[in-house]
Amino acid sequence: MRPLWLLLLCSGAAVAEVQWGGHVKYLPSATDYRGDDLAAVLGDDPALDQGLDLRLKLESRSAGLDASVHYELLRLAGDSVTTLEHAGSVALPGTSLLPSDSRRLLDLSDRIDGPGHSMAVQRIDRLSLGYSTDYTVVRIGRQAVSWGNGLAFQVLDFINPFAPLAVDKDYKTGDDLLYGQYLLQNGNDLQAMLVPRRDPVSGILGTDQSTLAVKYHFVGPELDLLAAVHYDQPRLGVGLSHSLGEAVGRLDVAVSRLARGGWELSLVANLDYSWVWSDHNVYGFAEYFHSGVGAHGPHDYAAPDAELAERIARGELYTLGRDYVAAGLDAELTPLMHLKPTLLANLDDGSGILQVNLSYDWSESVQLLGGLDLPWGGRGSEYGGVPIPRTPWISGGGSRAFLRIGWYF
Repeated sequence: MRPLWLLLLCSGAAVAEVQWGGHVKYLPSATDYRGDDLAAVLGDDPALDQGLDLRLKLESRSAGLDASVHYELLRLAGDSVTTLEHAGSVALPGTSLLPSDSRRLLDLSDRIDGPGHSMAVQRIDRLSLGYSTDYTVVRIGRQAVSWGNGLAFQVLDFINPFAPLAVDKDYKTGDDLLYGQYLLQNGNDLQAMLVPRRDPVSGILGTDQSTLAVKYHFVGPELDLLAAVHYDQPRLGVGLSHSLGEAVGRLDVAVSRLARGGWELSLVANLDYSWVWSDHNVYGFAEYFHSGVGAHGPHDYAAPDAELAERIARGELYTLGRDYVAAGLDAELTPLMHLKPTLLANLDDGSGILQVNLSYDWSESVQLLGGLDLPWGGRGSEYGGVPIPRTPWISGGGSRAFLRIGWYF
């Protein structure tokens, strides 16, 4: 780990254009749970939490070479940590944990034992060296690659995609990979990536844990063809985007071979449009998502099959059901203030969640963002609260208020 890190640092320092930067974000929140939610039983209700996100970055570029090193420190403290400590082996569907490098090629993370009910990790989230020409790009190391046309949900972006209601989308979690791109003279391009991984239990590097993916992009019309072997499972995908009047429509379809045999099909289709309403800029989108590995009914939520559970554990899927719709707006109230409501609905069980965010650019370097997560649905539904096996409790379904104060430098 250390020799590669020092090599990249030296490479970055050797080139002329060096940029330093980063951010500090403070994220307090309060969540009001139902009386039979495990978080209310084991912790305080409402649950009060605090988060800290520190990122320091060094990036450099010159004569076709580029280097990037990002350090991050993430800390969580409060009642949710207390619940995790008390829960022991009890499953908590949908619980978000700090990132781990247990599957990655390089272990660049260190857990920090904090005082009281807190947990923290310091890690290297970017560590890459690249070379570019007019027609080629080659980059090795920890980096982020995004494919696909999903706006809330993803089927072609299966390497650390953002959650549908992720509040912070400034940086996608990096992975250790080799990436290449070749640009043809007609504007089409070919991209490929190799993501070696380890078994999270044994720590052994293996092809059955790794990903090899190739994507060919056509211009006019915008069309993507994808072929991959992902965790030893073949995967094929097609992505299409096209103007529909003044709007843009997109469709991504993926089929993958299941470990138990047979194939599954997942797709996402969306439409987005921008307009001016009463002298205010407004952006809106609507999206449909079908998960081919989703549970067939709420009775399967508490004990999802192995394929669904594994994709959730790997951080490439964030839903339990099969069919969803999403809709969202971004209304510019003033040039410095934006209102962003986003709705997700599970069409199979009638549950859903509404997230409302209000952001304000306090200055060139400080942004304030406040929001609410307002779920609905009956007990046993995905957003109303999933029963925990062999207990009388549920998990999820809490209403949350949060604030994010970000300083960028």
